[in-house]
Amino acid sequence: MNSPVDMSEDGQAQATTGVETNRRMQMISLAIIIAVALPLVLFPEAGKTTISGVFKWMTNTFDFAFLGIGLGSLIFLIGLAFSDYGKIKLSADKHAEPEFSKHSWGTMVFLAGIASGLVLWGGTEWGYHYAWTPFGLTPKTPEMYTVAQGYGIFHWGPTAWALYCVPTIAISYIYYVRQKHIYKVSESCRGALGNLVDGPLGSVINYLFIFGVLGAAATSLGLGTPMISSALAELLGTEPGIFMDLTVILICTAIFTVSSGLGLSSGIKRLSNFATLVTLSIVIYILVVGPTKFILGLGMDSLGYALENYIKMSTWTDSVNKSGFPQAWTVFYWAWWVAYAPFMGMFVTRISRGRTIREVIVGMLTFGSLGCAIFYMVLGGYGINLQMTETLAVSELVNSQGVATAIIEIFKTLPAAPLVLLAVAASGIVLLATTFDSAAYVMACATTKELDEGQEPERSNRLFWCFAIAVLPVTLLFLGGLKSMQTASVIVGLPVMAILVCMMITTSRYIKEDHVAAQEQK
Repeated sequence: MNSPVDMSEDGQAQATTGVETNRRMQMISLAIIIAVALPLVLFPEAGKTTISGVFKWMTNTFDFAFLGIGLGSLIFLIGLAFSDYGKIKLSADKHAEPEFSKHSWGTMVFLAGIASGLVLWGGTEWGYHYAWTPFGLTPKTPEMYTVAQGYGIFHWGPTAWALYCVPTIAISYIYYVRQKHIYKVSESCRGALGNLVDGPLGSVINYLFIFGVLGAAATSLGLGTPMISSALAELLGTEPGIFMDLTVILICTAIFTVSSGLGLSSGIKRLSNFATLVTLSIVIYILVVGPTKFILGLGMDSLGYALENYIKMSTWTDSVNKSGFPQAWTVFYWAWWVAYAPFMGMFVTRISRGRTIREVIVGMLTFGSLGCAIFYMVLGGYGINLQMTETLAVSELVNSQGVATAIIEIFKTLPAAPLVLLAVAASGIVLLATTFDSAAYVMACATTKELDEGQEPERSNRLFWCFAIAVLPVTLLFLGGLKSMQTASVIVGLPVMAILVCMMITTSRYIKEDHVAAQEQK
């Protein structure tokens, strides 16, 4: 039986009764996901070849579009934040206080957006760029340390968070200001598409969102599990393998199922706060015991390079030399962010009641970007120092054995390495669980017919999606189709890119219409 209330951070009751799950949408969503996943299980090699081909075609054909939507989203949000419209409060009550504190809100936003991937890539991405360089630069030179780290900071910087923020503002404005209490991505496109969103086109938009969320979960699973398994295997003196992967997944499933069942305030908020504490402890420890001055110095150099070359990196397609670098990296990242953007938008909407448009935009762009930059500067700087002092050939490890192996070898060089690996495993498990429970919560919201401010989806609905998110990616993991599923989810970024444009049009139109109406009433 569902609990009649959950408690928000300020102690106010959040109703969970009177909420009706859309069972039809729930079942159709699950059927679509299974229909896509089944061929990947039955024909993994053929599926991998086909999907990889489609993805390569997409990134090479529409590279300009992905780069354009990234830069355009950033410009749109900055303009909106510092306009008079930035003062608009996301609540029907103009005097309402934010539901969550800045700290709790920030940690939930940050961790839902980065999962365990930031730890993994923060310490290793530079190793790829050091060997395969942008702009025709000479590989494996001292200059490339700064460039390589700067490119990673750029990939996880303001543009990524802008792509997350566009749907957040679009959905939040409709939900809180216009009081349309339906968590549907299609509704945030109504201002651009009109009543078309009530027909088949709207259904396609909503089901693309569901598929993208599952893809986000699958990607987090695929990135996080090898790192966590390797850390635990090192501690236990065993070899990482299927059994260890399964153990990690079962622990994560148990944590996020309990968390999602408890609800937003009692579960997800507390889990996010704990994950932040553990993960930041690792970063601070590395900064203190590592070559602190070098890390800070290189970090500033890399941050400066990213800022100085931001526009160049944001618009570079390399159409003349055709190195493939921007397509393999920047375009891939933007497609990744775009595919998961509606998921982030819906989740951040749910936790942003009482904040202004400006607070949400500035918070996501600055705190999100700075948080990612700190991880890249500290973890990446430590790894680069190991490479430069010939303590560990990190770049060679990254390119030959992959990022999961490389990051564990990096952590093994630290003082008190077993304790660090234990913290890494704990942090990785909690970060993975945080992403999963956020995804389950959002999918439960999306398959609820109507959800008033402060209401929670039915607990049975939340637990249903916990089961779906756990079982399907795990099945693909063991049957060899997970990598293809990850790539397939990124391909969703192509139609979602058009959805983001519709969201920006809708947001602009609705805000202006409401402003004119308010002026006429005076």
